[in-house]
Amino acid sequence: MVTEKSVQGYNLNYLKPGNKYKGTDISTVATSFEEIINKSPMIVFFWEGEQRVRTNYVSERVTIFGYRPEDFLEGRMTYNELIHPEDRSFVNNEFESFRKNSSNQFTCEYRVVDSSGSIKWISEITFPCKCDDNLEYHGILLDVTDRKMSERTILEKERDISILYSASALASESLDVDDLLDEMLMEMGDLLDITAGGVYIINPEEKEAVLRAYIGPEREYPESIHYSAVENMFDNSAGSPSSPLVAEDTFHYQGQMQRKKYLLFRLYSREKIMGFIQLSIPLNHEVSEKSLQVLEHVGKHIGIAIENAQLFEITQRAYEDLKNLDKLKSEFLANLTHELKTPLISIKGFSDLLDKGRLGELNEDQKKANLAVVRNADRLKRLIDSLLYMSMEKEGKYQYHFEEVDVGEIIKDAMDKMKVHTEGKDVDIGIDLQSKLSPICGDRERLTNVFLNILDNASKFTQGSGRIKITLKEEEEYIHIKIKDNGIGIPKEKLPRIYDMFYQIDGSTTRIYNGVGLGLHICKKVIDIHNGSIWARSMEGLGTTVHVKLPKT
Repeated sequence: MVTEKSVQGYNLNYLKPGNKYKGTDISTVATSFEEIINKSPMIVFFWEGEQRVRTNYVSERVTIFGYRPEDFLEGRMTYNELIHPEDRSFVNNEFESFRKNSSNQFTCEYRVVDSSGSIKWISEITFPCKCDDNLEYHGILLDVTDRKMSERTILEKERDISILYSASALASESLDVDDLLDEMLMEMGDLLDITAGGVYIINPEEKEAVLRAYIGPEREYPESIHYSAVENMFDNSAGSPSSPLVAEDTFHYQGQMQRKKYLLFRLYSREKIMGFIQLSIPLNHEVSEKSLQVLEHVGKHIGIAIENAQLFEITQRAYEDLKNLDKLKSEFLANLTHELKTPLISIKGFSDLLDKGRLGELNEDQKKANLAVVRNADRLKRLIDSLLYMSMEKEGKYQYHFEEVDVGEIIKDAMDKMKVHTEGKDVDIGIDLQSKLSPICGDRERLTNVFLNILDNASKFTQGSGRIKITLKEEEEYIHIKIKDNGIGIPKEKLPRIYDMFYQIDGSTTRIYNGVGLGLHICKKVIDIHNGSIWARSMEGLGTTVHVKLPKT
């Protein structure tokens, strides 16, 4: 019966299926449907019995497997034999589970083997059906080989990208060779179907490759591989093959001959072979050309990382050697300064006795000579103290003694000690001091030496009639000290380096000013310890002003 229904202005005809084929011979209908089935991309199977051992019907499309329908209908071929041997147990177990659960539909994807031995993937959908009180299963099979191959290609690309990413990440993160190689092997184990793996690093001097990392259930790789000059396996020439190698080997193990499949690829850094990675893979595992190319790139990443790590190890060893030498130098310096202080104490002591007339009165020439001894002994003591301070401070052994101190008193103390150095020189040192300054927290001895060093430099580099003016000013948070001289000044390009250790503005062997270049370096270090600041302003030929700021308590 034809019905009409208006939808958006259109007249659509609806036919009831029962009326369509009413009065038509059923065999004609069956023939028409069979023609459709045979021309469709699907294969239709009708099986009898719970185990699908007998085939009642199969469509012509089964010829894509190289078989005819009669092969199944006449029992020369069973459907179970069509399933790939490695998948039969899985498929049968899945079907048995479906049958026991009385489900309405069985769905599964698995491999089959055609008459030529080629492997194809199919997707099966099967329904249980009662026919003349007999149980049948009607199944539809669709060849999904192309889809499976595409999925496999995508998975391989994802795996390859993951391997490259892991190799790059590990190469950039680690500078420890063993950690790097262990992590890389673990990544290989996760991403590739390997049963064991080892990384060998080449030692060209010993002509051997040493196993540095290994994963696997047992040690099947030797600890080292020795090679002769005629072997080119580890040849570093540009003409040696760089692509990974896949090979099979037969070996004797536990009384039996066994076969293994190996994958080997070299580790390069700037065309230099650093080593190689050997992986044991299943015999049936096929490694694609794309995967081999990826492993070649991995070899380059890891090779560079290994060389970087080796260079880091060499640098670390050199650094440790330098540290040991530096320690020996510091110990020698400490012992030397200690030994120098012993005779210096005697020199200072007897000079003081002579100066005070305890050993008899001195004439004018003798007094001048003794004063020169006192002045140089004092300079030598300051040099020894500076060396000892540098040695102890570098090792973190110097103990500062912080207390509330008056900066004005410290500077006056430094001025008193300077008198012996300015004796006989036309140098005037003056001080502009506010009535009373707020105290600071500092080490009295070290701060005294700071200002003594600054004053000594000002005096040393002032020629003729010299004037040194000290100004102290209390600011909001700091005590600001300025020490200004009218000396020779400092060249502008050399001013930034005056606090460097052992730096001399005149570093020539013919320089006229003595000193070793430690004074201002120590001054800056001490001021930094006091959370203060020190800087200088200077014009060549017009003098220098040194500024020091120390925080108030």
